[in-house]
Amino acid sequence: MRTCKPFWCLFLAGFAWSSVPTAAQPTVVGWIESVKLDSEGLLVPAKLDTGADTSSLHASDIRWIRRADGDWVSFEVAGKDNRKVRLERKVERVARVKKAAGGVQDRPTVMLGVCLGNTYRVTEVNLTDRTGFKLPFLVGRSFLAERFAVDSSRTDTIEPSCRTTTASSAISG
Repeated sequence: MRTCKPFWCLFLAGFAWSSVPTAAQPTVVGWIESVKLDSEGLLVPAKLDTGADTSSLHASDIRWIRRADGDWVSFEVAGKDNRKVRLERKVERVARVKKAAGGVQDRPTVMLGVCLGNTYRVTEVNLTDRTGFKLPFLVGRSFLAERFAVDSSRTDTIEPSCRTTTASSAISG
């Protein structure tokens, strides 16, 4: 059996190692960031929460609508500039969420386009009254996973700058 000279073995190993594709490094963001919602471009302050699976949005005046293709909801969302937008979305499911104060709450869950930095994704968002919370939007790990690392010592590190805000462009993630 033929052996490799040490220099050539190291050289070949280094070459092989450098040709292995590496996963994209996640973007480091703060625990509080501004995001844009859907094509309306509404700027909303958000808490990035790796402990929450699903995102949660403060919505007011939630109205259920029965249609031939299922249940929909109409709701209002206010941005940083206090501009309000009324949105309508199909209800994907009703989430049973454990409340911090105890008990369980049923919340309509919809698909909503979210832009953080230059990443636009359509993600699952449950709608609720977040009046008692500091921030109106909680971005969960289903949106953050594999794309963002949250640094709890930082805030406002990135501005939403998505070039496209359409569902068809975000399907691939």
